[in-house]
This record gives sequence, structure tokens and C-alpha cells, in this order.
Amino acid sequence: MGAGLLAAVALTCLAAAPAVDERAPVPPVKTGWDVAGIPLVNFTTDRGMGYGLYAAVFDHGEEGAGSNPYRTSVGGQFYQTSGGYAYHKLMIDMFDAFGTDMRLDMRGGYESWDSAWYFGQGNQTPRLEVDDTPENYYSSEVQSFWWISNARLPLRGSIDLFGGLTIRSAEVGIYPGSRLDQERPTGHEGGRYHLATAGVILDTRDTEPSTTRGVFSEISIRGAHSWIGSEWALWGLNATHRQWWRLDDHGDWVLALRLGLDGRFGGEAPFFHQHVLGGSQWVQIGGNMALRGLPFGRIRGDLTSYGQLELRWSAARFVWGARSLRMMVVSFADTARVFDADEDDSLGHLRWSGGSGLRLVYNEVFVVRFDVAMGQEEYTSVADPLGTDVVRRDSVLGIYAMVGHPF
Repeated sequence: MGAGLLAAVALTCLAAAPAVDERAPVPPVKTGWDVAGIPLVNFTTDRGMGYGLYAAVFDHGEEGAGSNPYRTSVGGQFYQTSGGYAYHKLMIDMFDAFGTDMRLDMRGGYESWDSAWYFGQGNQTPRLEVDDTPENYYSSEVQSFWWISNARLPLRGSIDLFGGLTIRSAEVGIYPGSRLDQERPTGHEGGRYHLATAGVILDTRDTEPSTTRGVFSEISIRGAHSWIGSEWALWGLNATHRQWWRLDDHGDWVLALRLGLDGRFGGEAPFFHQHVLGGSQWVQIGGNMALRGLPFGRIRGDLTSYGQLELRWSAARFVWGARSLRMMVVSFADTARVFDADEDDSLGHLRWSGGSGLRLVYNEVFVVRFDVAMGQEEYTSVADPLGTDVVRRDSVLGIYAMVGHPF
């Protein structure tokens, strides 16, 4: 069902939308410094409104950045919601860092939840109806500091080696009677979770961040151990394939695909990081990245598979001097499934979501994303809140104003 939905969305939008005949002039090569910013707005049916600001500066160099989108970018975000959530972060991306061939990507931040989601573990986790859910039943308090650094080194042609380190420290507050209180999963007491990652990347993208053709595929292994300061030990594997196809000569129509398979072995990750997958880029199931429309961490398991398909249409282009703006209309569909060793669930039991949105691309380096997504939620009965029987399915709404394409 998930794969069919992905294909249907793409084919429907391709047939329905008109072609673009007029194109704006190409702006000159970007040099020097550039600044961009955008207010952030987010709404979900359970969380309420979120608000904040994202701003970034870009250094293109005195003669331009060549085939790269920039030489260095530095971005910062302030964000919080009326539902007790705050997410502030700093991001630095450097091509040819410190005069070498290395690309260095560093991200750090602070995340604070008064009501962090926890719906249980595994694929069979229907929830209570919102009106029937006791206060804080699916919630906990989580305050988390994190830092992620990744370095990419050219190996041969379009193949790079990469290594990374994730450092995360969390404090957890458990509400009495909540599902987290009843199940007490790994990490319910909080603590330090550190991961080292290494892998290989095949990158043939024509441009970043709004790619029109090429692939960006990776295979990686990761491990957590007391040797690097982690209170939990495990290892994991990740394989992610991203591909973009031009559907016309100019790249105004682009079909984008992301497929991922991620597994953890030899131990359990703390619950506050279970829905975050491995690899060179931060991907989490639920929220604004994958399985949009459903809450962050809606499903979590030892093995996760997911797929995403987007049809992107550059509907209009504008140029003002050395600045350009491109408006994209997007339709998308996401699907995901998790596997847990302790449950016996149908292989075809997939979660899915779909929607549409707008993307504004400023100077081809700064992407503002507006997505409206409907996800499929599953509900259980009040008589059996921890049960696995689904008594009803319905759609839930997620609205996001973010920075950057999801992939």
C-alpha cells in the first residue's frame, strides 16, 4: 500500500500540472557574503503552534565557490511551541575545510520537552483517542544537549569516506502513571549516549541543496561504547539511497526518492534516541523529516525501513540583480515500518502519510519549506490502552514551516 501511494502521488501530479515555458534570466556567479532568514511556524493536532526564527550566513569567496553551493555556511535556530517544546541549534558546514579536501559538518543544540512523546516500542502501538487519553499519558520531560560532527574525505571520483561522532546527554522526568512509567524502557533514567560512525558515500548530485539529478547513497556502521563515554553499548548498520531524476530538459520537474534501512544490534538504544537513525544525515521517524504528519518518535524499533517520494515543480523563478528566488510546488508521500524482536506483526503493516507544500529557494543555497501532511493514525480501546488491537484508523494533520528539503 505504501509503495502504491508513492507512485500514485507522483503520477497524478505529473499529469495534472501545466508545463513551465517562461524562464527567468540566470543570476551572476555569487561571491562574497550572503545572509538569509525566515520565521518558523509549525502546527500539529496534538502539539499546537510553534514559532521561532532561523538565520544563516554564507561565504561564497571572492571568486565564487565553483561547483559547491558555498564555501562555508553558518546557521542558527531559535524555536519553541505552545505545547512545551524548545529546539535551539547551531549548524556549520565547510567545504575544503582548513585548506584541505575535507568537508566538515558540525551541528549542536539544546532540546527541551515538557511533553516528549513515548507511544511504546514496536510496530503494533495503537494509541488512545485524544479525548480518551489521560493527561501526560504519552508524555515525559526530556532535556537534551547534543553535538554531531561529520567529516567527508574524497576517496576516488564520486566516492567519499566519512566519519562522525554524536554526543548526546539527556535528563528525563517521568510522569506518574504514564506509559513511560509503566514500561520503563532503556534510558528512562536519562544519561549519556555517544556514537561513533564510519561509512562510504557515493555522491553524483549535480548541485546542493536543490538537486535535480544524481544519487547520494551511503552505507555506514556505528557503535556506542563506554570507551567514547556512552552509558549504553550497541552497534548498528545503515543503508540509505537518495536519487533525483530530471523529468524535463531544464530541471523544472524533479522526482526525488529516499529509501532507508537501519538496524541496531548487540544492545538497546535509550528511548529518547530510538527514533533517530544512523548515517551521515540526521533522520528521524515522525515529525517533519520522514513519516510527516505523525508525531516525532511515533514508531520505534530495532530495525527500521522507510521510503519517501517527492515530485517537485519549479513553478516560478525571479531574479533581482545578484539574487534569485525560485518557488517550488511539491507533492509527497512517506511510508515506514519498524520491526521489533518481541512482536509478531504482519509484514504488510505499514504506516504512511502524504501531502503537499511549497518550497522557496533563495540564491539556490537557502530553502524554506512549507509542508502540509496527513498521516494515518491507529487507535485502541480505553479498556486496553497497552493493547495491540487496532479498533479505528483516522488521519491526523501536520503543518510545518522549516528550513531545507527533507532530503
